[in-house]
Amino acid sequence: MTKIREINRIIPGITMSVIEEFEPGKNTFVVDGEVRSSVIGKPVINMADRVLNVEQKNSPSIPKIGDIVVGYIDMLFGNMISVRVVYINDKYSHSGFSAIASTRISSMSSNYNSGWRERNYKGKLIFKVGDIIRGKVFSLLNSSIHITLDEKDLGLVYTICFSCGNDDLIKTSGGLKCSLCGNFEERKISNDYGKESFTSLYDKQYFLK
Repeated sequence: MTKIREINRIIPGITMSVIEEFEPGKNTFVVDGEVRSSVIGKPVINMADRVLNVEQKNSPSIPKIGDIVVGYIDMLFGNMISVRVVYINDKYSHSGFSAIASTRISSMSSNYNSGWRERNYKGKLIFKVGDIIRGKVFSLLNSSIHITLDEKDLGLVYTICFSCGNDDLIKTSGGLKCSLCGNFEERKISNDYGKESFTSLYDKQYFLK
């Protein structure tokens, strides 16, 4: 087990010690004989009483209903996607929060027509792991961050060609076309797709995990 004194930053749920070594103190709890942190902070050890505490740091900003978030898709499951939040209202967030969104098409006022929805994708929006998207928080039900992609300025803001990996994709009616291989992907694109800030975020996401 990592020495407690070597841990500079504690996150909720991380195992710091076992009850045979230290008793749980402030901002800690015990699971299966392990002393774990309940907050973000740093460990504070009372050697005299053999008690392990955690000094809480300022809690990260939690998205609120109506907030705009930007992040990258880290998981696809059924009709849902999981998005690792990187920006909240244009401010960088190091919290590591994840949001979820439905890929089912609702009454969107985007550049889609009903024909391809039902014929090709059975009413589902198409997303890939690694896509950078923008969404709006509409619910915090069951402590989960639920976002919608329905509005014109929401949806995909950056990706690469699924076929060849080229990052020069051209916005067309209903999707994106690769300038290199000609591959076309029907996507729900935001109205400012391809901004430079989103390009850099795509490259950085692999270092943010």
